[in-house]
Amino acid sequence: MINIKLKQIVKILFKIIWSIFALIGLAVVGIFLYYLFDDKAHCLDIGKIYDPVQKICRDDCLTWDDKQGCILITKENIEKKEKGKL
Repeated sequence: MINIKLKQIVKILFKIIWSIFALIGLAVVGIFLYYLFDDKAHCLDIGKIYDPVQKICRDDCLTWDDKQGCILITKENIEKKEKGKL
């Protein structure tokens, strides 16, 4: 009688521990996939500007504005950005 209850308890504990490890594994895979497909953060990490319209990294933009889009790298725009007018 005690042996049967002990087996049931061990089975339940095994299932609980197995479920915990499965959830941890799913979380790790989810985090990995998020960073794998996070183009915007990768683009900013390498020093470029992410274009959400064309969904590409651009290195010809000084910054990105939702109204104007890509602000090209020109002498004028660099001076405006330094003065805080962009």
